[in-house]
Amino acid sequence: MSGMNPSTKKLQTKLAVIHLLQENKRMSLEDLSKYSGIDDIKDLKKELGKLYMVGSYPYTPDQFVELDYDGETIGIRMPLSLDQGLVLSVKEWATIRKLFLEEDEKETGPSRKKILKSILDKIHTILPSAGIPSENEIRKNIENAISEGKSLQIKYRAQGEAEPESRKVDPWALLSFREEYLIGYCHSRKAPRTFRLDSILQLNPTQENVAEIPDAERKNAISKLKEFVQGGEGDSNFAEIYHTSEVYFNLHSRLHLERTTTKKQIGDTTYYLSKARIRNQDWFLSVLKGFGPNVILHNPPGLKERMTAYWETISSGSSN
Repeated sequence: MSGMNPSTKKLQTKLAVIHLLQENKRMSLEDLSKYSGIDDIKDLKKELGKLYMVGSYPYTPDQFVELDYDGETIGIRMPLSLDQGLVLSVKEWATIRKLFLEEDEKETGPSRKKILKSILDKIHTILPSAGIPSENEIRKNIENAISEGKSLQIKYRAQGEAEPESRKVDPWALLSFREEYLIGYCHSRKAPRTFRLDSILQLNPTQENVAEIPDAERKNAISKLKEFVQGGEGDSNFAEIYHTSEVYFNLHSRLHLERTTTKKQIGDTTYYLSKARIRNQDWFLSVLKGFGPNVILHNPPGLKERMTAYWETISSGSSN
């Protein structure tokens, strides 16, 4: 794991702990220490204490993780149904798999081997077991296909989607803005699209020539897509969101907030008002839902109604 930056490593540790607890229902601190790679029980307890505070999308379902420790073993309770799932990027799943494969190589005990095998089997259902190509490899293949004018066949898992889809794409350009993107013409959608490189599970060059599209039309599409990715003016409207200070960083990294000076007090909690551009309503709402009570959507009214209706169904569902 050398070379990983400290915050990524911290995050992988938290994710490993969440998955282990979900997988095994209850575990002793000793077992959890062994599989999570946190050797010192004191450090493990500290890490579990922090987990309770992991309320930020996309690492837990819509509310906080609840830990249940009876002095001997520890369990994890997700307040909402787990079919809403932990939405991880391909890169995060690949890193988690690498951790478990490393453990599997070192492990000799048959019962622990069995647990590791069942975790790895689950991960293989999400990722192709042949492994994820590195972003360097993907980038190289895209650059070659662009210069040769050939189409690509990709397996792509869109943001927030559980199932990957196969797409045939004519690659036009690579764009780097916070994340790396491929811009191209998608034959399944019959339209220009952007694809995040870290969500491409497989990428195979083909011998098929790209569709002939007039240069001016292609340039125009590329600049529109760049504007979309970079949050340009576009024609989408703004939302006003009240949020707590704890979630500002994570919320901002996803929605690129514009802070205002307005704030309000609800009970003991201070909420700050920020603006954010809505590029896609469903995606926007799914991001906000992940922050639970730390975020209150103030405007626009249509979206606010959808959000309120969502929380009402959740609360009536959980009180039954």
